[in-house]
Amino acid sequence: MSLETPERPIPAASIPQLDVAATPPVAQTRKPLNDWRVLLLVFTLAGVVESQAFGHLNAFRPIFLQQLGVPAAQIPTWVGILAATGFVIGLPLLPFWGVWADRYSRKLIIVRSAYIEGVLFTVAAFSPNVWVLAFAQLLGGFVFGNTGVMLAMLADATPRRRLGLAVGIASAGFPIGSSVGPYIGGLVVQAYSVRVLLFGDAILSALMGVTLTLIIHEEARVKAVGARVTMLLRAAVRDITASPVVSRLFILYFLAMFGVTLAQPFIPILLQRLYHGPKSQLPSTIGTTLTLAGIAMAITTPLWGRLGDVIGRWRTLPICLSALAIGIAAMGLAPALFPLQAAIVGIGLFQGGIVTTVVALLALLAPEERRASILNFSLLPSQLSWFIGPITGAGLALISLRAPFGAGALAACSALVMAFWLAGFARRQAAIVPLTPVRKESAL
Repeated sequence: MSLETPERPIPAASIPQLDVAATPPVAQTRKPLNDWRVLLLVFTLAGVVESQAFGHLNAFRPIFLQQLGVPAAQIPTWVGILAATGFVIGLPLLPFWGVWADRYSRKLIIVRSAYIEGVLFTVAAFSPNVWVLAFAQLLGGFVFGNTGVMLAMLADATPRRRLGLAVGIASAGFPIGSSVGPYIGGLVVQAYSVRVLLFGDAILSALMGVTLTLIIHEEARVKAVGARVTMLLRAAVRDITASPVVSRLFILYFLAMFGVTLAQPFIPILLQRLYHGPKSQLPSTIGTTLTLAGIAMAITTPLWGRLGDVIGRWRTLPICLSALAIGIAAMGLAPALFPLQAAIVGIGLFQGGIVTTVVALLALLAPEERRASILNFSLLPSQLSWFIGPITGAGLALISLRAPFGAGALAACSALVMAFWLAGFARRQAAIVPLTPVRKESAL
């Protein structure tokens, strides 16, 4: 029996038992309009396109800022500010996208992101100065909220026994984009310019929007048609806070992602400082390094999802968090380019396991009629960290470029300590609360 099983008998009425029999009868008998394998394919592709585009912007932002005339001493500060800009709008709206999806249309919420990305990267490509680039990144706040809705739609159509693997594969779309994108982006920047690269991302994003519009279908499902958005939002919050393990998972997830976001925006700058080769080869060096890290994450993310299905997710979390803490510390202490590159790739082997584990847990815990809104709430710790982390890192970088990496390692260590504590909490719950027998495929 896995350590996650005590989560099932929580007495709160709004948290469903994770037995397949607890699923509403309509969800058991109706045939989904979407084939889960088709959804898995298009949602993975959407993740590839999105992560590739934003990955280009993150990887080559320092070079682009130089081309826009930003003084070298101000580049670390602007990197942190621009990395956080989209979350000024994105954070307040984030919980509403899932609620609006449940209330009106999941498909509309999903395709909206791709079309806005097309506009965003067009504006970024033609930015004459850093202020217009900041406006383009501000538009990123209207892109958020699609991932949770896609995972909710995928979870509805996917057999329970394949849910962990499906979530892992869908989540791998983002590291796949991160792996392919930087390498290709480095070649494009080297041959042409950052502007050409960003405009290409705009075209791909718009085409992805058309593809999603044509392929996915709105499913018939239980809706609170007469409920107001604020009522649905409060219901989603109640579903989360009713479970002590879920609420603590949110804190753990924030600490882990805060550690990542403290350091990640400054990786290209540190690579640039430790690079001593020909200047013309710098973009491809940055791109190749981030590509290798992305490949590592793309390969291991679905494997972590499957491992969580087999051995239990409380056992996979400490493994991934330990490696994350060690990797961030190693980046900050790297004396030369190769040790830094090795640490970056090493983190890629484990980072995807954290996201996959948390999302799979919440997908199984969420009531079907509010799954999208709850899964979008699950993104809140990550999105909040992407707002606070880069800004905090920008302040620390004024002291030393390596300071954000040290702080990030401490945050990851805190998440690791909390993971062990939660595992102990689960054991205590198992000793106190008698478990209701459930089917094997429904176990966390």
